[in-house]
Amino acid sequence: MLKTIPISISRLFPLLLIAAVLGGCGSLPGLGTAREPVPPAQATLPPPRPEDPLAAFAATAREGQQAMLPPAPGAPPALVRVARSYFAGSGRNCRELAMGGGRAALYCEDASSGWAAARPLLRGGAVARP
Repeated sequence: MLKTIPISISRLFPLLLIAAVLGGCGSLPGLGTAREPVPPAQATLPPPRPEDPLAAFAATAREGQQAMLPPAPGAPPALVRVARSYFAGSGRNCRELAMGGGRAALYCEDASSGWAAARPLLRGGAVARP
């Protein structure tokens, strides 16, 4: 006749726990059987914008700096000056450009698309400063 050996649950629990952990290791990525490689993520880039000389100037110019640039494609060059540089409430870096004739333009930096013209929040647009 077989003699039964009493096993307490406190001795059996650690063994069951180890068996459960080792049994689940085969389902973890990188462990167990070889799997097909995962393709690298593809970055989606914004479509290229036509060259904007004012955006290029805003990206590199400092406050008070000026240059002769065409304000629009086909327009004659005009004096453009960085009237002020600031961080907008959105956290974007913005530059207000004062152009000849009293006009002003606002350009802000976007992490995904670079520098681009922005719509001023105040009625009447950006205000040229002396």
